[in-house]
Amino acid sequence: MNNNLYLGIGRLFLMISIIAIGVIHIVSGHFPVGLMPVAASLPAKQVLAYLTGSLMIVAGILVVTKKYAAYGASLAALLYLLALLLIHVPKVLAEPRNPSEWAGFFEVICIMGGILILLGITSKDGGAKLTKTGTYLFSLGLLVFGVQHYMYAQFVANLIPAWIPARLFWDYLVMVAFFASAISFIIHKLSKLAGTLLGLMFLIWVLILHLPRVIASIHTEPEWTSLFVALAFSGISFLLAGLAVTKTSKT
Repeated sequence: MNNNLYLGIGRLFLMISIIAIGVIHIVSGHFPVGLMPVAASLPAKQVLAYLTGSLMIVAGILVVTKKYAAYGASLAALLYLLALLLIHVPKVLAEPRNPSEWAGFFEVICIMGGILILLGITSKDGGAKLTKTGTYLFSLGLLVFGVQHYMYAQFVANLIPAWIPARLFWDYLVMVAFFASAISFIIHKLSKLAGTLLGLMFLIWVLILHLPRVIASIHTEPEWTSLFVALAFSGISFLLAGLAVTKTSKT
């Protein structure tokens, strides 16, 4: 595939995810439990959920347009930055040994990294610093998820569908894939291959892991959120593959 196709697929997946997570805010009437675990005591929590969801939808729609794509990406980046600073940082500091808090923290880090990559791509001056920062943030998240796959191997293996044999093997294989991809993106070696394979892996998860869970629990918000987080990660991976193709073609 040429770089435009990689970038187009990545942009589409990430845009769909941003809009869908915004819709989840509005349909459920609350912030996604895992991705944005807002305290129940927050004043006007439902109103803020509706507002946040609406802004995410607007941001995703703007990303589709060529003229206002940078504004949409900037708005999305701001929303996820606020979620990181106002929601996740306090929770991680309060429960530093809770793996769920770290997982949510780095999911937001990864998505924010992907949005920065998208913002860099849509920037008129090339946005090299933005794409580099976004790449490092996404890679950092992959490294952390790789560590968690090792530390909580049996728990993660139990999430794999029962019809798939040797589930613990697949957990460790994914761990290796996370480490290898992160290193590849950081040192800019084999980034096209790493981004393509990682994007396909996340997309396969969407189809064989998350989609069946959504169908089985159609009214369960965390299942929907997890599906679109995985789709966002797939999109970010394809964006990185597209960037690698672009850099290769310029040399």
